Amino acid sequence: MQPIIPEHPRILNYTKGNPVIPESLKTGQLTLLLGAGDMVHTVTNVEEFSQYDILICRPYDHSGSFYKNVEMLSDTSPVLCCMNAEVYPGVPSDIPAFVSHFSGRFSKIDGHGHHVPHFSLDTLEHLLAENGTASNIFELSSGIVHFSTFMVWIENEYINAYSNIHMSTSKVISNGAMTLNDEDSALLRDVLQKRIIYLQSVNKNIHLSEEVLVSLPSYSHSTLQKIFGSMLFDSICPLSLLGSVCMHCPSWDRQPSIQLVLTKSTPLFWENMLQRYKDVHGMNEHATRADQILSAIKVDIANYSIWQSKAKYATFLKHMRKNILPFVEV
Repeated sequence: MQPIIPEHPRILNYTKGNPVIPESLKTGQLTLLLGAGDMVHTVTNVEEFSQYDILICRPYDHSGSFYKNVEMLSDTSPVLCCMNAEVYPGVPSDIPAFVSHFSGRFSKIDGHGHHVPHFSLDTLEHLLAENGTASNIFELSSGIVHFSTFMVWIENEYINAYSNIHMSTSKVISNGAMTLNDEDSALLRDVLQKRIIYLQSVNKNIHLSEEVLVSLPSYSHSTLQKIFGSMLFDSICPLSLLGSVCMHCPSWDRQPSIQLVLTKSTPLFWENMLQRYKDVHGMNEHATRADQILSAIKVDIANYSIWQSKAKYATFLKHMRKNILPFVEV
């Protein structure tokens, strides 16, 4: 059931508007765990995940579980953030207010479990500090799809961002069964490996770690589905987020697993080098062209125009390496 959220100095209740931010959260980098703060697993989430600064949940109370977490809040505990982190048509989101308070503040953002709220990539990009990381950033599907349907989907490359990332991790079943038989599993593993290797060669932001790449033939079809879904995020990944599909163990877990780990890394624009070029050569055609491309990239980034910003950035790098950098004295 949905609990009544009490007034408390360690609770940020975004469902009631803009809360007062505690002094302890106003400076420095922070860590965040999504999908925790209202459950009890032997001990309360507040005790179990005390290594995080903020726990976010859309609170649910199961036999007093939420209130038991509230009882454990203290000056040294995580802050409990109650908010609607999901995006539904017609339902106001609390994300903009949260981002306005904590933009660029998080060195680490982790999702807890599978069926928890997950931020979009543009929200993660706004919240992460430079070199900050985010893991377990998307929810695995609970859907079921027939083997033949899945094969038609993947072979015809029906790729359209979030919906197909979700489709990629659906449970695949054989005809007349609720599991996948050995023959179908082998066929699915083969096509998934080929698609993953192809994406590894063309992706701009998200790639496999060497460990995962060399181990592809040993993975089950369900693990390959998760890897494939992770690689599909490249099409909607902002220019400033770099992703690695790797073995990763977040702070809340004890067992490493294959995860997509994103790192915020502002792209190199060589603005100092460009200025040094201008100081020597003036605003010639090459300097003007570099300025034009750079301005267009920043507009695309501000407008969250993913493909446009990536394409222009590739053009910018090519232009700088050919026409600017060779003519700047180091």
